[in-house]
Amino acid sequence: MNFEQVRWALERYVTPRAGAAVLVPLVSGEDGLEVILEVRALTLSVQPGDVCLPGGGIEVDESPLDAAIRETCEELCVRPSQIDVLGSLGTFDGPGGRQLHAFVAKLAGYQDTYSPDEVERIFKLPLTWLIEHDPAVYQVSYAPQYPDDYPWELVPGGRGYRWRTRTNEVPFYRGTEPLVWGATARVLRRFAEVLRKRSGAHHTMMES
Repeated sequence: MNFEQVRWALERYVTPRAGAAVLVPLVSGEDGLEVILEVRALTLSVQPGDVCLPGGGIEVDESPLDAAIRETCEELCVRPSQIDVLGSLGTFDGPGGRQLHAFVAKLAGYQDTYSPDEVERIFKLPLTWLIEHDPAVYQVSYAPQYPDDYPWELVPGGRGYRWRTRTNEVPFYRGTEPLVWGATARVLRRFAEVLRKRSGAHHTMMES
């Protein structure tokens, strides 16, 4: 084994779980911009009936943005040319511990279409409501569980070893119907925070 063999192996290594990507689609409504949200099809095996944003798993040799656009086109029955990406919201802890990438985009010419194989229905949330309302946020701690044959004798300090407790914030947007919560609410919460900061900075510049 030499350096070039190590390089060759690493270049061909594919991360088993590349993560997922979602899109926050914005359309123009009667009272301003609106966010399109989905209710997952009740026939799906994972999270049926949950509220979500368009998106899904990132495939091999696919960027997070490409995945978000592809999934949005499949779920909302739109074309890539209808999607104008406005920016990124960064990454989040997604369902199952996967890394979740989020993007925001203008969706042109949308006619409320969706794929019934993946989506039960869609609904829209006014962006002004999102900016004006904070979610209720709950801290959830995940404690490790050990099998009966766990080798405590190999762990420094044995059963007294101080493991770090993993915590996660779970937000709920009370007043939304259907309820917006979890990873979807986490993405929308950051989006609202970004818009509030930019709005405040804009007003400060105008007043100075």
